[in-house]
Parts: sequence; structure tokens; C-alpha cells
Amino acid sequence: GVSINDLPNEVLEHIIGLLPPYKDLENCMLVCKRWHRNVQNVIKHKKIDFCRAIKNFNTEWENISQTLQSNIITKRYSHSACVHENFMYVFGGCTSTSTTFNDLWKLDLSTRKWQRLLTMGRYPSPKAYASLVYYKRNLVLFGGWTHPSPFPLHQAWRTFNELHVYDIDENYWNRMNNTNLYPPSMAGHSATVHKDNMVIFGGLQDYRGGSNDVWSLNLATYTWTKKETNECKPHPRYGHSQIAISDEHLIILGGWGGQPNMILNDDVWMLNMVGRVWLWSMITVRNHQWAASHLWCHPACKVDDYVVVLSRNPDSSPTSLAYSRWTTNSQIGVTHRRLGNNPFRVGDDSAGPSVDRDVNVNGRRGSFPSRSAPGVEQPPTSPPEQQQLPAEHPLPALNPAPANNINMSAFRCDRLRWTFREKRLAVLRRMENRLRILESEEEVQSQKKLQQKNQPPKMAMFVLDIREVMENNSAEWLPIKSVAYGGPEATILYSLVIGNGELIMFGGIRKESGFTMNEREDTENPSDTVSNSLHFIIAPHTSI
Repeated sequence: GVSINDLPNEVLEHIIGLLPPYKDLENCMLVCKRWHRNVQNVIKHKKIDFCRAIKNFNTEWENISQTLQSNIITKRYSHSACVHENFMYVFGGCTSTSTTFNDLWKLDLSTRKWQRLLTMGRYPSPKAYASLVYYKRNLVLFGGWTHPSPFPLHQAWRTFNELHVYDIDENYWNRMNNTNLYPPSMAGHSATVHKDNMVIFGGLQDYRGGSNDVWSLNLATYTWTKKETNECKPHPRYGHSQIAISDEHLIILGGWGGQPNMILNDDVWMLNMVGRVWLWSMITVRNHQWAASHLWCHPACKVDDYVVVLSRNPDSSPTSLAYSRWTTNSQIGVTHRRLGNNPFRVGDDSAGPSVDRDVNVNGRRGSFPSRSAPGVEQPPTSPPEQQQLPAEHPLPALNPAPANNINMSAFRCDRLRWTFREKRLAVLRRMENRLRILESEEEVQSQKKLQQKNQPPKMAMFVLDIREVMENNSAEWLPIKSVAYGGPEATILYSLVIGNGELIMFGGIRKESGFTMNEREDTENPSDTVSNSLHFIIAPHTSI
């Protein structure tokens, strides 16, 4: 008989290429030697096709609905993320209700499903804006900040210089403090791994503002070294992106300089990490007209010889997101409210704390039923099916209480005696209501899709070509050829990492919420401004 092994290699590779580029491909490599070679060709071609799609701006968006999953990660922004093998790890972050996390989640990139890791050991402090990198079956976490609670007022925010290492195999957190020399507390810094060292740059250091110091951590001994650099160096900053070019070179771009409206969008620097004194050199960037509009709220990610940044589409209407709101004057500092004609006056004590409406903050799910006080008679409650029954089928009466005072609880039934037919009618009525709700939701979604087709996408992809960065100290922004439809709304403070032939975008802040107390009553739930959406940038499927 004819089997799949009788197909030509081109057809077999096309079929295998339709599988997710993770665990399924690894399993296919174990079938036989021929399949092993075919899978290797598929992986190589997927990488080439994805790089070509990035260069030509020929990409597609793949959106994953979180509502269909049983285990849903909490909405968050300014979290830390990295990818290893078939999984993406996400740590910490915070919500719009000034809550920071110290939970660790794992996304299976093959099934697109989340899993919260119930880890052991010395947990890190709840924080956001920390750095997270992978090194030899370990996740290295450093720094971060915690947002002040809105009540009581005037609480100080703080940064951390904690160093934690998560052992993936042992599912265990270790805190490393075996050295006397430590970097200062910082947040919003950047980190990359070069051989056996983690190199960090910049960051917000408490109320001293941004920094341009360079520190190196030996990942074998976990000892810190402050590196000496030349005098010509980047401006102090935080919230920037750091890209590893080679074992001895890295580049940084973007960031916030600390001063009002000092967004560093134009400068790109390269660090040569050879010798005792490391050398900074400024990169000449061409085609500034095609550069991303904002680089400090939008992380960058390296794809082969290109750096990808997602930012607001120049052809779309300006977003309502106020970037200045997330600077040291508001997000990492004193929390201000706009009251009256003075937009920067701190709210008084009568304002009170903001209500936390997120049903899953720090793992809380649902609510406990209220317990009645002793001696207080509670009104009887009817089951939910009572409202679903048709009027022509009256409810049967409750069992009457016994005439005497003898306790007959073993024989008394306090619930309704539903007949089999009445139960089926109630189930059918509920199913009918659910179908109506689904139909209305589908109509709303179809109308939204029609509106989105008539409007330009909110976010666009910007690509920086860095092929000549080491030889000629130059880079250039590529002209935007097209903008893919189906992407998210304008989002900031999300994470962007690279997987196998795809870019993974998670979380962030989608839209602005009201500041004044009167505006908050008219706006949506504040937690809706923070997202837990999952988006993938992929290359379009090709045919034979």
C-alpha cells in the first residue's frame, strides 16, 4: 500500500512545516533518519522565511484568546519574560491597581497554554521592571521596583538589587548574596548574556535618576564587577533595549533620559567588551524618517541581522496613551491625580484607595460566601433555575414543616422537588439564552472586524538593519513597505521575545483610563487598561 513515506521530500517537508515549530517537530525527528533530515530542512527554511518576512514587512498576526483557557495569567505590564526551548517564562509585573507580583508563569509554545509554576525556595520580592535572562537551565532575575500603594498616601516606591536564580529542573528559587560588591538598587535596566557573564547597563537608581554604569556578573561564581568604560558614553537612561550582537559586542537603543520629554529615540550605541576598559561608540543611524515614534515604552527584539520594534502606526490616529504618565513623575514615583484645574496636585485623604476589581490579583479567584450572624434570619434564596422555568409550569411547593416540635431534619427536604420534565425545560432555556448571547457576540465581533478593515492598524512594525554595525558603525531603518492587519490596539510596556520562527508579544497597557474621580465613574474597569493578550508575529504560510 501507499504510505506517507512514499511522498517526495518536498511534499513531506511542506506537511511537516504545518506543525508548530516546537515539540511536535522534535517528535518528528525521532521517526527515522529521513524524517530527521526533513525536519532539519524545515527548521532552516522557517528561519530563512521568517527573516525574509521581517525584512520585506510581509508578516501576519496570530492572536490567542485567553478566555477559552482554564488557567489564565493575570493581566500585567512591565513584567519580565524570556524564552527557552519550547516555553516562555514570565515573572512579576504589576496592574493598574498598584499591585506588583512575584509569580512565575510558563507558556507552552506548542499548545499555547499557560501554567503557573508553584515554585519552592526563597521567593523574590513582588516587583516589576526587573531583568530576566536564561543561562544553563537557570533563569537569572535581577533588580526591579515596587509601585507604592495608593493608600495611605505619600508612600515611597523602592527599587531592588536582589539577585535570584530559578533552577528549571528543580523548580527552586535561590537568592545569591555571596559577595560584598553589589550594584545599587535599580529598575528599568537591561541585561544580556555573553559567554559566562551577564552584562547590565543603565537603569533607574532610586531618586537619583537614570544611570549609564555597566556591571558584569560572573554566572559561574555569581560575583559582580563594575566595568570601566571610556569617557564618551551614552546618556543615563532607563527603559531602553539591549541587544547582544556577539560574545564581545552589544548595542543599546531608546530609553528615557529622566528629564521631561527626554525620550532617547535617535541614538544607538555599541559597547566593545574586550580588554580592561570597555569602549562605547555611537552608531550612525540613517533613515530617521522610518524610525519608531517611541522606543522607551516599546521593547526591541533581534531577528538575525535586524532589530524589530513595535510602535504606533504613523498612518493611524494618535493614541490616547499618555507616555509621560509612566515616567518617574508618576509611574515610578509619587502617584498624582488630576483634580480641578491643577493637573499635578496630589489627591487628598478623602479620595481613598482605588478599588481592586481584578478577580485574579495574586492568585485570588472568586469570593467567599457571606456568613450570617447568629440569631439573624436570612431571607430564603431560590435556585437559579427558578427564573428559567416557563410560566405554565409552576414550581412545586416546599415540604411543610412538621406540626410538632420534633426535629425531623433527616426527613425534611429544604430544596425544591424538580420533576424530570421541569429540569429538562430549565436546561433547554439556559442553552437557548447562551446561544442568543453567542450570536449577539458574533455580530459584535463581525462589526468590529468590518470597522478595523476600514481603519489602519494601530501598531506597526519598525525594522533596524544592523548588518554593518560592527564593520562601519552604522545602521539604518528600513522603509515600511506594508503594515499587517489584525494586530493589537496601541500598547505600551509589554514584553517582546523571539521564539522559533515567530515573535511573541504579551501583556502591556492598551488604553488610558480616567484620572479624576468623576471620570472614573464613567470609564470602564481600571483593570481593563492592562492586558493579558497574547499575540504572535509569524511569516505567512507558503505553498509548494
